[in-house]
Amino acid sequence: MTKRALITGGTGFIGSHTVEELLNRDWEVSIVDISDFPGYVDLKSIKDHENLKFYKLDLNSFDEINSIENNFDYIFHFAAQLGVEDVSNAPYQVLTSNISTTQNIINYAKSNPKLTRFIFTSTSEVYSGTQKHFTLSVPTSELEPLTIDSVASPRSSYMLSKTIGESLCHFSQLPFTILRPFNIYGARGGMRHVIPQLLEKVYQANSGESIDVFSTDHTRAFCHIDDAINQIMYIVDNNECCNETINLGNETREITMNDLAEICINVSGKDLKINKLEATEGSPKRRTPSMKKSIGLIGYNPKVKLEDGIVQTYSWYIDNVYGI
Repeated sequence: MTKRALITGGTGFIGSHTVEELLNRDWEVSIVDISDFPGYVDLKSIKDHENLKFYKLDLNSFDEINSIENNFDYIFHFAAQLGVEDVSNAPYQVLTSNISTTQNIINYAKSNPKLTRFIFTSTSEVYSGTQKHFTLSVPTSELEPLTIDSVASPRSSYMLSKTIGESLCHFSQLPFTILRPFNIYGARGGMRHVIPQLLEKVYQANSGESIDVFSTDHTRAFCHIDDAINQIMYIVDNNECCNETINLGNETREITMNDLAEICINVSGKDLKINKLEATEGSPKRRTPSMKKSIGLIGYNPKVKLEDGIVQTYSWYIDNVYGI
């Protein structure tokens, strides 16, 4: 029997790749999003697919989401308001919108009699308060206690909205899985993350020039979108992942921002220097997931080497973003 999935935020980064993979598996997929598909060439086969439906609606309105059919086996909730600019300039809207949309999609999910799993995408930011005020183990496991930073800090709004979203899942009485993504990168990843930002600086610079790099001694562990999607699919297929919170990422290589910038420069083939700047305010010094629980449940180890992933990412951004 054909499986049916509803994906909120299906035109976004992780959402669109999830849509693509499910269509490749011959699922019937419906997208709910307030935004149209970006005009990327590699999205054309998705937009025109016979097994895809698209509903352009606002998840802040329960009446709008409740107006569509309710016969889905899986619901993936990727939609959220995020990004440093929104968090800094509109923290109230980030907080209220993310909580409202999660409440509405959970209440809608309850009306789906065949629902096998509700998959909620949280964030690695939920660990930020613990890291700031206490000792956070790195690599960081899902069992780390979560601490709320000052509720008056705009930066707390996104983390709070996702923490509350996780709690709503636990109390919803739905079969759920909570995903906490760590530094996912790749095609269609937007411009809000460090790898596309560094690659853009490299693309725009001429040999002999310098690029500005902040927080050069801070470290991250990056996960290519192909590995992230494979993890999600293994989680979908594994009933033992039901009612679990699982990190999404790759812990095999924790790298400084300086070394990451060097890789980006090497990929470009240009002779560029690095202008080391101060640490970005609020940026944690280290962020790496523990994947022990994930590997124990699904047995999947990431396969894309960072250098190879950045080569692919740079090529895609030149064709779809930088060179446009």
